[in-house]
Amino acid sequence: MAHLHIKNLQAGYGKKMILDNINLTVEQGEMIALLGPSGCGKTTLLNALCGFVPVSNGEIFAGDRAVSQLPAEKRNITMVFQSYALWPHMTVAQNIGYGLKVQKAKRVEIENRVTELLNIVKLEGLEDEKVTALSGGQRQRVALARALAIRPDVLVLDEPLSNLDAKVRLSVRHEIKALQKQLGFTSLIVTHDQEEALVMADRIAVLNQGKIEQIGTPEEIYHHPSTPFVADFMGAENHIEWPTNDDAFHLSLNNHAAPLDIYFRSENAVLSTQPSAIKDDFHTGLVINGHVAQSVFFGNNYQISVRCGKHTIQADHDQNLPEHTPVTLRVPIDALYAFTKNEKHSEHQKNHAVSV
Repeated sequence: MAHLHIKNLQAGYGKKMILDNINLTVEQGEMIALLGPSGCGKTTLLNALCGFVPVSNGEIFAGDRAVSQLPAEKRNITMVFQSYALWPHMTVAQNIGYGLKVQKAKRVEIENRVTELLNIVKLEGLEDEKVTALSGGQRQRVALARALAIRPDVLVLDEPLSNLDAKVRLSVRHEIKALQKQLGFTSLIVTHDQEEALVMADRIAVLNQGKIEQIGTPEEIYHHPSTPFVADFMGAENHIEWPTNDDAFHLSLNNHAAPLDIYFRSENAVLSTQPSAIKDDFHTGLVINGHVAQSVFFGNNYQISVRCGKHTIQADHDQNLPEHTPVTLRVPIDALYAFTKNEKHSEHQKNHAVSV
């Protein structure tokens, strides 16, 4: 049985609707990442689940309970806030046990549960510390332990790593994922960071303007985007419209139905500094001739901005290249995401190519 089922959900603030007919099913022990740009409705969806935003239409089921009309305190859906929302005057142990105290649990039960969670989140020995004395990563663990203390049916996390520095974020996201697998809690995590979603989630739901554009495994979302928005958001930042009057481009694509929107990632654009005639050089996929407009160091490689007629294309390369260096870019057919402009239907091509 699905542990969380959201059916035809609509919600917003006042007369402004943010969520438009959201349908989502989360299985027991599954973590789903809600991914999308600012303002797409990710946090509003969490707030609607927790009861902080009223539902205008639709239903929310947690297990076999309909909870969409229940007050927040009766839903047993707990949120870890972006700011952690810890009580600064309380100790670590008091923060973790706060929800149980509100539920009027017995003192011995609270003490046992706090001790258990301190061990789980690796904060043993810090129970008497004030949370203001902790590092950002430790505070995040306290917030997570506090949310788990009441054994929620569903745990939701609103950008829980955004306040951490880059190094700590890498460590903590793996810790949360390991903890989720260990304890088997059902969860939704909101993030705008695609790498974070790919690493942590069992499935990803990509939101755009209050709707779910696509839901699938991280591999499906990354390699098989179903809409132009998902392709662009998941890193296929290069975009051309086909056909183009620009002689710098040559496309060989099977079963094409122009006009097309074509997207591809910079990592898939193979750059050569020895241009050759396009018609003699390539038989499948996309070939582009241009010149270097900019070269930016990214640590393990350079991102090269290539000016190709009226377009600027991004490509990864292992060397720094001077401006105006003539180059050829080659993108294989299986790295192209092509969408018909009328239906915006995915036509990710993997078959044998023909020239257009």
